[in-house]
Amino acid sequence: MQAKELKIYKGSGRNYTPVPQIIIQGKWLRPLGFFVGDKVTVTQEGSRLIIEKSEDGHGAEEEAAMVAEPCHYEAPVRRETWLI
Repeated sequence: MQAKELKIYKGSGRNYTPVPQIIIQGKWLRPLGFFVGDKVTVTQEGSRLIIEKSEDGHGAEEEAAMVAEPCHYEAPVRRETWLI
């Protein structure tokens, strides 16, 4: 897997004090085994953060639905009739 470069954003802490915030999202997480509802553990080793899945938050059916490729929908052509 290629490394992902992420930006550190400014989040809002207690009394609106700015705190560092990292947002990790994307379809690339699915092949790594991370799905909506899962729980993760973040540990620190020096300057590294290690993210590991700690608990499934979904069932096998939900996982299959999340992995499935979305179907492409083409809207029907709308024809308007003008009365003169």
